[in-house]
Amino acid sequence: MFKKIFFVTALLLASLLSAKPVVIASIAPVGYLAKAVGGDKIEVQSLAKGDVHSYEPKPNDMKAVAKASLFIAAGLEFEEAWIPRFKASAKNLVVVQSDAKIAKLKEEHAGHADHDEEHGEHKAKDDKHSGHAEHSAKDKHADHKAKDDKHSGHSGHAKHDEKHEAHEEHDEEHEAHADPHVWLNPMLAITMARNISDALIDMDKANKDFYLKNFQKLMNDLLAFDESAKNELAGLKNRKFVVYHPAWGYFAKHYDLEQISIERNGKEPKIDEMASTVKMIKDENIKVIFADPNRSQKSAQVLASQTGAKVELLDPLGYNLLENLKIAVRAIKDANSPK
Repeated sequence: MFKKIFFVTALLLASLLSAKPVVIASIAPVGYLAKAVGGDKIEVQSLAKGDVHSYEPKPNDMKAVAKASLFIAAGLEFEEAWIPRFKASAKNLVVVQSDAKIAKLKEEHAGHADHDEEHGEHKAKDDKHSGHAEHSAKDKHADHKAKDDKHSGHSGHAKHDEKHEAHEEHDEEHEAHADPHVWLNPMLAITMARNISDALIDMDKANKDFYLKNFQKLMNDLLAFDESAKNELAGLKNRKFVVYHPAWGYFAKHYDLEQISIERNGKEPKIDEMASTVKMIKDENIKVIFADPNRSQKSAQVLASQTGAKVELLDPLGYNLLENLKIAVRAIKDANSPK
């Protein structure tokens, strides 16, 4: 009997010791970034699916959060209301903002701001040449002295980050209307992944080299995609594309495109706004209206019927971010290429 109890206890202890840290991502594309960096060292679950603007956690979501070690936020509206409750249900939960150090566009002007994303892109480009690029898993100089500094492996960005503090403080005034869809710009996705890498290293210092190696692979994949996307979109003469929900502002600005939204400030367009959009679509000879599969497609279908355009889907919340960005590039290129 004693041997049986000992054996069962040993199995339970082994199971506990081998359990992977649970990481909760607020949305699927952030979960993708976390998994790409964390690999098989972590268990990742994503919360909000569908229309994140109306998301409320289900009981199973709350159970998952209660077991989690890390919550990765992305600057979404629902997080402000729910993160305090998540922390109350999981006393040791660490919350990291994956969108930290990224200046935001205002959602109602998404795709038209002239400098807001420059900071995030510049930092991501710096990563290619310094910071993470100098701190690969083989880097013998990354020894976590200085009390395992949160940004160990990223110290090359410290001075650069300080230069943008004033800019970020200015942007906080507009946070209530900020466009949160930063992950749809691959350069800003690199910044998000770097923030996630920092958090995973803080949580699990023993696997620092593993996380850095995975980050570098993800960064290289996103940089390669970015170069390819710029080449694919370079020759487009008509650089406008019509969407229902203005989720693609960072993507549009990065690739010198113009996003035109049917939805206005989160609401269905009024009759006069629909009329002006119909005229614009006809005048600009736009052949495709991109609808969001997570939201109503009624207005997009109405516009299509009145203009002869067709409706296609672009999902800003698809899990496989890299593949989703490739789909968007191909779709917008095809929609704006002469037939």
